[in-house]
Amino acid sequence: MHSDPLVSIITPSFNQGRFLEETLLSVARQNYAPIEHIVVDGGSTDGSVEILRKNEHLLAGWVSEPDKGQSDAIRKGFSMAKGSILAWLNSDDLLAPSAVRIAVDYFQRDPSLGVVYGDRLHIDARGNVVGVRRCPEYYPGMLSRHKTLPQETTFFRRSVYEEAGGIDVSLHYVMDFDLWCRLAKVTRFRHIPAFMGYFREQPDAKSIVFHDTATDLAQRFEKEKQEIHRRHFGSNPPGPWSSLWFSLLHKARVAWQRRSIGHRREVARIAKVACFEPEEKIMER
Repeated sequence: MHSDPLVSIITPSFNQGRFLEETLLSVARQNYAPIEHIVVDGGSTDGSVEILRKNEHLLAGWVSEPDKGQSDAIRKGFSMAKGSILAWLNSDDLLAPSAVRIAVDYFQRDPSLGVVYGDRLHIDARGNVVGVRRCPEYYPGMLSRHKTLPQETTFFRRSVYEEAGGIDVSLHYVMDFDLWCRLAKVTRFRHIPAFMGYFREQPDAKSIVFHDTATDLAQRFEKEKQEIHRRHFGSNPPGPWSSLWFSLLHKARVAWQRRSIGHRREVARIAKVACFEPEEKIMER
């Protein structure tokens, strides 16, 4: 009989007060008990600190102080954490209700796994679903084609995080992609065919800002992306036509896997794992 491991979830936060409480509640409402949620706030001035004080009974800990950016906040949070399984959830994103329970189940069933990741739903500022991203099983060459993991759905063992060297605090935009590349060198990845998180598309989100390629921020992002891709793969990221081709192949893998009998059986198994507890029980914890 496996004992339930402690899962540490870190939320880096800075002036995202209008979404922060919903993010905190998405962790508090998980149907899995051994969770410590730590918020590392970079000195917000928009009411985030008041939200943290109001909800500190849901948290294992929080700090609000100036830092060197998102990567620094994440690394600081992981250094405070005690769990054997780690994840981070940005302060405008959400976890699906059974995400932690499902991730832990995969780790317990296969000790050789170091990283698991699921599918994501895209939501707007009001929480409306505006898109879907389904992922294939991890395959060689996936990251070199710049097909990354949906970060808010990704969980990893502390042991492989430390072996890979942790978050690179010198990075400001592609710290997650860089970490996946280093983790891929030391452990196995596994895709979970379930919607594990909600990625929020809102005007202040980095990924939305980067769409305007004329901005200085977008240019800095592109430069960092190219540097990290060259660091790990010895070349620049794929160009527009190669990216389009790789995207089509990526989607074809998803479609092929979803038609398999094994996929349908796995989805049915996950549905049994993702059992819900009554709301009163969850909020009593």
